[in-house]
Amino acid sequence: MNRFIIRRTVLAIGLLGALAAAYSCQKQEDSNPLPVLDTQHFVYVHYLDQKAAYLGTFSDLSAKTTDNSQGYEFGFGCYLFAHKDIVLLPEGKFGDKIHKFTRGTKGELVQAGSKTFGQGAQPGEVNFASDELAYVMLHGLGKISLLNPQNLDEVGVIDLSSYATQDNNPDLGCNVIRDGKLYVALNQLSTPHTPYPGTGAEVAIVNLKEGKVEKVVKDARTGVVGLFRHSDAIVDERGDIYFYSAGNNFNKAENEGFIRIKKGSDEWDADYLFNLSQTPIKGQAGMGQYIIKFFYAGEGIVYSCLKITDQEFNILQKDFQPVKIDLWNKTIEKLNLPLTDSNGSFAIAKYREFIVFGMSCAGGVGYYTYNTVTGECSQRPVVTAVGVPSSLLAFE
Repeated sequence: MNRFIIRRTVLAIGLLGALAAAYSCQKQEDSNPLPVLDTQHFVYVHYLDQKAAYLGTFSDLSAKTTDNSQGYEFGFGCYLFAHKDIVLLPEGKFGDKIHKFTRGTKGELVQAGSKTFGQGAQPGEVNFASDELAYVMLHGLGKISLLNPQNLDEVGVIDLSSYATQDNNPDLGCNVIRDGKLYVALNQLSTPHTPYPGTGAEVAIVNLKEGKVEKVVKDARTGVVGLFRHSDAIVDERGDIYFYSAGNNFNKAENEGFIRIKKGSDEWDADYLFNLSQTPIKGQAGMGQYIIKFFYAGEGIVYSCLKITDQEFNILQKDFQPVKIDLWNKTIEKLNLPLTDSNGSFAIAKYREFIVFGMSCAGGVGYYTYNTVTGECSQRPVVTAVGVPSSLLAFE
């Protein structure tokens, strides 16, 4: 009998111990629950005090604040490019690396390695040709890296240094691919944002199959087009290519405007020049000056922020007005959104029926929206930000 009682007691103690251990583990799990993320549809870069950059995500356009606490910190000057679920972050003028992230099942960012180029490479604009090939402009070297975005192996290089004007670097800017050719802007800079005197629009046309430049097309009607980090280039639904020149170093709109290379041609279209600074703005008195970054929404429509005063450039002056630009019909329309400064005019994306502007306005810093269906515009940020929005990607 005593042995039976002892055995039962030992069993009871063991069972209580197991239950206690299980309860302890459950309590530990409960005290540190795994985060449950909403699906993250937006990837952003915020610049803080012109010194640091924060890469992060937010879920949607419901009211919220992004504070960078869950983000990745990098140096100032980096920005975003994406292909499917791969996000690349080049360091730009202040580095020599490109960082890779993949998007998880809920859109969260997962670090997936980095690629270091040569010293002073300044990797910038990225153009994805396929799942396994991206063209990376090495702005500081005058070369194009052929990069496999899957494993970050460099599979080739196209050297454009011989097309420089007065040094050994033509300073590669933004670019587009059409019909097996890469059209890449040559900025020909003497300072970080100033070209050599007399430089107009220059674009090198690279035959991608052969990896060689076929020719460089030049146009004196505008200044430098496709300025590194400060402009874009597009191919529209008609197959026409558009580049933009902000003119004279962002001071006055001299030699400013959109020019194009029509489908079936590799020359500048002599019949097309769209000077924003000479075009009336619907809903706004007077003329504007120039734009910096822009977003192409299709059917000839561009969204951007237009400098509307002729005062000398001031990085903190709020004189950039969000606008809708029609490249096909050469019109500009003011959007009922508040003024931002030049720093807060870079981050623009489309999400469902909304055009999302990352701006630094008197009423708050963050993401403002224009509803393309109803025309409604937010007067305060729908999503607030810590730091100035500088780059934005939207995923459905």
